[in-house]
Amino acid sequence: MKRTQIILFILICGVLASCSRDSQPHTLAPFALYEEGLLDEIQPEGWLKEALQRQVSGLSGHPEALSYPFNTCLWNGEIERLENYGRGWWRYEQTAYYSDGLIRLGYALKDSLLSAKVEDGVRYTIAHATPEGLLGSPDILDEPSRYMWPQAVYFRAMQAMYEKTKDASIPEALRKYYLNYTPEQVGDGRNIVNIEGILWTYGKTGDPALLSLARDAYDCGQFELSPSLLAYDGCAHLHGVTYCEQLKIPELLYAWTGDDKYRTIAADFQNRLVRDNMLPDGVPSSAEHLMGNSINNAHETCDISDFTWTEGYFLMTEGEPEYADRIEKAVFNAGFGVITKDFKCLQYFSNVNQFICTGESNPNVYGRGHWGQYRPVHQVECCAGNVHRFLPNFVARMWLKDRDGGLVAALYGPSTLVHGGLTVEERTQYPFDNQVSFVFKTDNPVKIPFSFRKPLWCKAWTVQVNGKPVKTDEDAHRYFRLDRTIKDGDRIDVVFEMPVITVGAAGQGICFQRGPLLYALPIAEKWEEDKTVYPELRGKHSENPDFKAWNITPAGPFNYALDQIVTKVVKKDVPEGSYPYDCPPYTIKLPLRRITWELTNGKCTPPLPRYGAKAQSEVSEILELVPYGCTQLRLTVFPQFPPRSVPIQDF
Repeated sequence: MKRTQIILFILICGVLASCSRDSQPHTLAPFALYEEGLLDEIQPEGWLKEALQRQVSGLSGHPEALSYPFNTCLWNGEIERLENYGRGWWRYEQTAYYSDGLIRLGYALKDSLLSAKVEDGVRYTIAHATPEGLLGSPDILDEPSRYMWPQAVYFRAMQAMYEKTKDASIPEALRKYYLNYTPEQVGDGRNIVNIEGILWTYGKTGDPALLSLARDAYDCGQFELSPSLLAYDGCAHLHGVTYCEQLKIPELLYAWTGDDKYRTIAADFQNRLVRDNMLPDGVPSSAEHLMGNSINNAHETCDISDFTWTEGYFLMTEGEPEYADRIEKAVFNAGFGVITKDFKCLQYFSNVNQFICTGESNPNVYGRGHWGQYRPVHQVECCAGNVHRFLPNFVARMWLKDRDGGLVAALYGPSTLVHGGLTVEERTQYPFDNQVSFVFKTDNPVKIPFSFRKPLWCKAWTVQVNGKPVKTDEDAHRYFRLDRTIKDGDRIDVVFEMPVITVGAAGQGICFQRGPLLYALPIAEKWEEDKTVYPELRGKHSENPDFKAWNITPAGPFNYALDQIVTKVVKKDVPEGSYPYDCPPYTIKLPLRRITWELTNGKCTPPLPRYGAKAQSEVSEILELVPYGCTQLRLTVFPQFPPRSVPIQDF
């Protein structure tokens, strides 16, 4: 064989081998450090399990209390349109949010009744595909440009079902669906979020046409968070949900292609969101557009689920603890702050400082008064659907796998992981306590890497393996990795240094954080049922008398300023096994002084007073702060009296 023929033969063999590899399923994005997929192996325990059970006994398990469209067939049929209100796709977007939360909630609690309703909807959706493979109601498919946003949401529920059942019809149905679209259609506006599902489907089927579709759609698309926005260095006034959803797309493209241009774009947009719009409770402002980081701005409840879901992709791709820190902060604070403790009511808009929540107290530039009220039924239903996602999503990503097949404790909380023949019990009251223990059970020794994260807020920690101290690198703000054979009864004990951190709220005031928890002064509350029939609700109402809308007004003073920045952590004597958002095991005491500060127009939470506010008292009071999620009415960001300069740490 001549030399040129040999070279040509080698090149052809290389191309064929490459095509063969590309057509094979991938279990992990080639340039990501971690992957999920342990959904069926994770069991929440302790207070975390109690929180999920409250979801079930609350709104998640009672769609009749949520009213339309959650009291319908969901995606297991056609959902009748309510008085032709809104756009044709809205009811499918909103029920898609709910379906994704419900199926993951059912899997987390091993409650087949919860997950079965969504599984039936997935089977119906696949069985009723069009001849060319399009999925979804005709009301969605008939939208201009074949609108793809509701499917982008619903397909997350389908992916969760695949994680549990390994039903091969799911990725195949998605493959056929996506290949109906051109890059221009996928790249049109919010359709671009479908790249998330396209890449997931590529990972399960190995079809190289999907990877090409994802890249081409992003590179040619016309969408809100496009790379062209990088030329503008100001605060991006985009719809908050759209920003949070589209933020993950360039990061996912980097994870699957290794092209650094996508990674650079993702990092830039991530930094801008945190720099310009982050609020102290862990999520960006949005009413409904990004509003800057003034604490007078609220955030939409949808953003809690969407922001933390996106941060999860950054965490899996980059491995940096800061993304896990952000997820924990948003879930433990903003997440629990927008719901009542029984999960029977939620807010559409929530504020960091929140002195009153009634049907006419919403201080935002967008929406009516009852949008900040704790109620089961809301005018626009997206938040009432999306609120069910943030905690089941958190549980699903507590444990990840690394590139070596090792286990990674990425997000902390009481749980049990059953992986093959190995059981790992994570015993902790985190984030309320600073100790985490991992106890291993196995019939046979198993060689598997095991890693756990050091949060960035933690300056020092101690680690013991089977009771013996282990030296750690205090400069390594990443993970402790144990690469050894694990035997039955092995134990790792971790203690985090968890001091109170004084945090500056963008130069407006001061708040206090301990570990991932933000603390707030609880304001005494008066609850009265609100029976007002709001015309904007179009006749929607809770069909369950146990689920009510509430007017919550202050029954005690809220007009406090910091007298001195001197704090003391107090360990409380709480009943064993009590729910920590009911009975927090730690509080923070500090001196506060009353100042002149009143409700705006007698019905809305006021902004922070200007410097020079008058004191109403000559003496300070020693009061206790509790975790932010323990409150409905709260003072979180404190003005100072008198104004003074102190060293603070920006969040």
